[in-house]
Amino acid sequence: MRARAGLAALAALALALGAVLAAPPASASSASPACGDTLTRDTVLAADLTCADGPGLRLAPGVSLDLGGHTLRGPGHGVGVEVATAGTAAVRGGTVAGWATGVGTVVVTSAPRGPLAVDRMTFRDNAEGLDVSGEPGTGDHRKVTTVTASRFAGNGTAVLAAWFGTVRVNGTTFADNATAVVLDGGGGTVTRSRFVRNELAVAAVEADADVSGSTFVANTVGVRAAYGAMATLRDDEFVGSEVAVDAETGTLTVSGSRFTANGTGVVLGLLASVVEGSTFQANGTGVTHRGAWREASRIEGNVLRLNGDGIHLDPADPLVAIGGNDVRHNARWGVHAPGATDLGGNVARGNGYRPPCLGVVCRWASRS
Repeated sequence: MRARAGLAALAALALALGAVLAAPPASASSASPACGDTLTRDTVLAADLTCADGPGLRLAPGVSLDLGGHTLRGPGHGVGVEVATAGTAAVRGGTVAGWATGVGTVVVTSAPRGPLAVDRMTFRDNAEGLDVSGEPGTGDHRKVTTVTASRFAGNGTAVLAAWFGTVRVNGTTFADNATAVVLDGGGGTVTRSRFVRNELAVAAVEADADVSGSTFVANTVGVRAAYGAMATLRDDEFVGSEVAVDAETGTLTVSGSRFTANGTGVVLGLLASVVEGSTFQANGTGVTHRGAWREASRIEGNVLRLNGDGIHLDPADPLVAIGGNDVRHNARWGVHAPGATDLGGNVARGNGYRPPCLGVVCRWASRS
């Protein structure tokens, strides 16, 4: 749960920070603050800091913290760094470990909101690494956050953006977390990032998720879209996951991506989905679904080779349209899609079952 100051604490904090709000923070200085301190100027930590209670440190509006390569270590509860919702802030250059929430926000209403930048940080063994959610119930006081060149390892939830929170993740690694990125009622982008051995890498729940140029390796589930979420995946790579992408009860668009050696590449859900221009190789099943669609979906222009099944949809559903797919050397079906709408242009060769395609026509492919 995110940190929220009581009314008395907020009033005291606002009085203490009056001078800070009147002028920008002074230039950063090296310091060794005590646990529980409120920093009123940009600060560089001079040493590791281990706290027996929380919060670890609190940043006044407009103040940034550079950990200077040091670690802020917690007792397993509390918040490591509380960032004021007001003002522009940054947390960079070190490690936050062993907290209920590594970095979270505290409501300060006496100045306009500003963004938060998290850069070159490591979040390790926290229940939540970074929480940039809006106020529960209202979505107020959310802080738009950018995460760059960071690492999240062994956390319960690595990044949480709920209640209309917005997060942009770039060039960041997530390893061995229960859930890496949760967009719940908010939204976010993930670019050029890497997800390894997470139980769930990206979860979009009633949210917009845009994932591009990223790599997913050996996750239980790579990306899941639920409760009307809209997930767009472009130029991503999924390797060795149990389920690479599960549309569940969301809307999914996959393009230009590669799926290799996953149990299942893409599971289409109950809402409209598009899978196009992607490659599926050596998966148990390339593309499947969890039942009849309520909205039309399309599977077009993909290459599916050396899978158990290329495309396997059962039971029949006329709302799915299939065309222009190249299905070769799959162990069982090239395409199994009874009742599908045939867009034409499907080709097949060397699949285990005869005929290789059911529900659409596949012409014999050349050896090229």
